[in-house]
Amino acid sequence: MERGWLKEVLFAGQTANGFKIGTAMSLGWFWMRVNGCRLVYRGENMGAIDFDTVLTVTNPETGEVRLRDFISHEAGKDYFYVVRCANRSGQIERTLQAAVKVSIDLQGELEAGKPNEVFGLAVKQGTDGQIEIVWGYSPIEQESKPDVMRIYADEGTGEINEQEPMAVVKYKGKRIYRHKSTAPSNGRYRFAVRAADSEGNEEGTTKIVEIETAEKAVQAIEIVGVI
Repeated sequence: MERGWLKEVLFAGQTANGFKIGTAMSLGWFWMRVNGCRLVYRGENMGAIDFDTVLTVTNPETGEVRLRDFISHEAGKDYFYVVRCANRSGQIERTLQAAVKVSIDLQGELEAGKPNEVFGLAVKQGTDGQIEIVWGYSPIEQESKPDVMRIYADEGTGEINEQEPMAVVKYKGKRIYRHKSTAPSNGRYRFAVRAADSEGNEEGTTKIVEIETAEKAVQAIEIVGVI
């Protein structure tokens, strides 16, 4: 937690950031937002967020943030926004938990947002013969919040059936996800996992994993001692 706004106004007098968060309302450099607030920042990528410039400030109970009309967006560019909370003492968090990517198409219109790609996609067959698909999801830089994770399979044909998912897993935030299913008959099988938002927009990953299944995986040998 930090109070960078206090250093600004103490050494530089009134500043743009100080004015936006309301320090001038007290006729002195004091924090006036006793209920806290949310501050919005922007950058061209997550490694270049301009935390020295507050774009806008909203009340903590506000469910959405509306940017001012003078905040422009160029056609064909991506923007990354970060929202940070300040408490009743004016201390501002230093996390990237509330981050979103905004893409503008070549016509200057907002592109339909999509969730991030899953990561760490893997598949294995357990000793019980079941297939376990494992993957992870992180919301950092996402354009749209996922609602579900859709698992697609090829059913041994070699071509993923993208029209109908084999299974659907509810999104539960940043974490590692696992899904088990009964192994098909012996053969080679391919799987893909894609995150989808409440509007049905899927991330467009082409990551695929495959596995050669057996009727039952070989039991691991446990060495209990050496003579």
